[in-house]
Amino acid sequence: MLSQFGALTLAQETQFSELPLEVVALVFLRLPLDARLRAREVSQGWRALLNEPRFWLVLDFSHGSGVEARLTQALLFAAGERGRGHLHTLDLTGTEGLRTAHLAQFAAMHAQSLRTVTVPEEVEFSAKKVTRLCRSAPLCTLRCYVNCDAAEALPLLRCEAPCALLHIFKLYVHGFGSNWQQVLDFAAALPSHRGKIKDLTVSTFPLENVAVADALMRGIAEARVRDVTFYNCCLRPASLPGLTRLLEAGCLERLNIDNVRRLWLFEASPDLTAFCHALRSSTLQALELYRCELWRDPAAADELLAALVGHSTLSELSLYSHRLNVDTDDARRVVGEHLAPLITHTSALQKLELTEIDLGKAGLAPIFEALHRSNTLKELSVSAVFHPSSALLSLNPYCLIGLPVIDAAEISRDFARDVILPAVRANSSLRKLKVFMRGGNDGTIPELVKAQAVVAARTQPAVGAIIAA
Repeated sequence: MLSQFGALTLAQETQFSELPLEVVALVFLRLPLDARLRAREVSQGWRALLNEPRFWLVLDFSHGSGVEARLTQALLFAAGERGRGHLHTLDLTGTEGLRTAHLAQFAAMHAQSLRTVTVPEEVEFSAKKVTRLCRSAPLCTLRCYVNCDAAEALPLLRCEAPCALLHIFKLYVHGFGSNWQQVLDFAAALPSHRGKIKDLTVSTFPLENVAVADALMRGIAEARVRDVTFYNCCLRPASLPGLTRLLEAGCLERLNIDNVRRLWLFEASPDLTAFCHALRSSTLQALELYRCELWRDPAAADELLAALVGHSTLSELSLYSHRLNVDTDDARRVVGEHLAPLITHTSALQKLELTEIDLGKAGLAPIFEALHRSNTLKELSVSAVFHPSSALLSLNPYCLIGLPVIDAAEISRDFARDVILPAVRANSSLRKLKVFMRGGNDGTIPELVKAQAVVAARTQPAVGAIIAA
């Protein structure tokens, strides 16, 4: 067991039992929690040593802890029992499936000594569950992801009793309605969690009121949030000054805007120019623009794309579900030519998503041609046609009796053979390629399947050598 964890190298003639007690203790402290519990069963001497509280001050179930056993109520409570009265840190970030009721019970049992509990980022806690946990251990800092409505968020952000020590590192807030005062109160409460909230999603928030929208952006900037998502928030061109201020704050790493109602956000104006200037000089690492009708104003789209070309830190860009509002191959090719420099001149860019955009073969050609001159892009997702929802396929004129029909804009076998496959072979950096087609027909084109296989094989060297041959 000691050899497995690399705890100590012993000379052949040296026995573990002959080592100084403090050296043995250091070995045990390096063992993962589940191995330390098993070690207690080896001998009475080990059990006596491992009964000391110093081995149980921290219960570490994080991803890097080395714990192999699945966390269960029994394992958690058994480890906690060893450190009763001394346990001060519980890290659950590498676990799943533990019920909130059991966690509240555990926190109540160790309320006198427990000082920090960190739960997984993927696990959502409602406001009621958070309040219950905070009541169980009032002297403990709870670090968690909270999903709640706007009214519930206010006392949590203000750290009102019993949540005085609450640390929200991820917050999903919804249910604002048209209560502008509630929005202003929420914006004012955000800075109280300054530097704590890493990820904030604001959902279903009508931002037509520019003053209210500006107050929200200001609150987010003052809270130093790094990852911000606006979902179904009706962002319009009048929102650009607030977004500019958010970029200028210098804390933003990811920005996701999803205008579910398909409202346009970008139009040529001094506000857009200011936004593009802030975008160009920002340290943004990921930008996701969903359903923002980017090409409603082609001049605005060109200005925005130009600001992104050559960006020094942008590693992920997603442009999802944007209609081009053009019906000629020449116009589609122009759009593709404006997108291609993102691949050839943005060395930081590793992931590019251009899906549910009616680029057609004419618009996709410049993008795949650009792959010949790129050695940094790792993931590329594209689609030739615009189809807002696969759920509507049965009502789509492109479908007949449930069977998708390929139109002239779709990927053809010739296009896959003459454009896609050569580009993929010429580019050595690409590790993931997805070409979306109506009805999932990408699997019916052998040359496209082969191109995707070439890319996938690069993560499997032995298989890759066979495919290349």
